Amino acid sequence: MSSTEPTVVAISRFTVSGPAAQHIENRFAGRPRLVDRHQGFLGCEVLKTGNDPVTFVLITRWTSRANLKAYLQSDDFRLVHSGSEEAGADFKVYQLVSR
Repeated sequence: MSSTEPTVVAISRFTVSGPAAQHIENRFAGRPRLVDRHQGFLGCEVLKTGNDPVTFVLITRWTSRANLKAYLQSDDFRLVHSGSEEAGADFKVYQLVSR
């Protein structure tokens, strides 16, 4: 893999009631994009189920675990996630094995 291809994929999954889902969807659409400027960040996708309750899945791609760790310890991460609905999210980090 080249240095611009993701080697680490972080996935967060959380569930909310249907009425809260639109607020969260709008928040993701208008996100401040602070993570975008962090070294090694390659992009993200936000997915959701279409029922009540609604499950959101946030997928971020990174060039390395070290870059992801640096972001998770940053002031930007704390700012973006303070008081957010995904505080209890199931969060896992995966190493890319094959494409």
